[in-house]
Amino acid sequence: MKNITIPTKTLETIIEGLESAINVCYNVDSNDEDSEKSYPYAVGYSRSAMKMIQEQLKSLNGLI
Repeated sequence: MKNITIPTKTLETIIEGLESAINVCYNVDSNDEDSEKSYPYAVGYSRSAMKMIQEQLKSLNGLI
């Protein structure tokens, strides 16, 4: 297994993206269907955050 060095800002951005997606999921209100607290919003937001993180991690692959 190879070790890589990740820029601090990249790591912070990845962590912030995960924290934000987790918070959106925790704040879901099952009675709210049309806002940022709805299940569809939380799913879309989380999917977007995961895709962003995936792209950031893939870009780090070039550093190996």
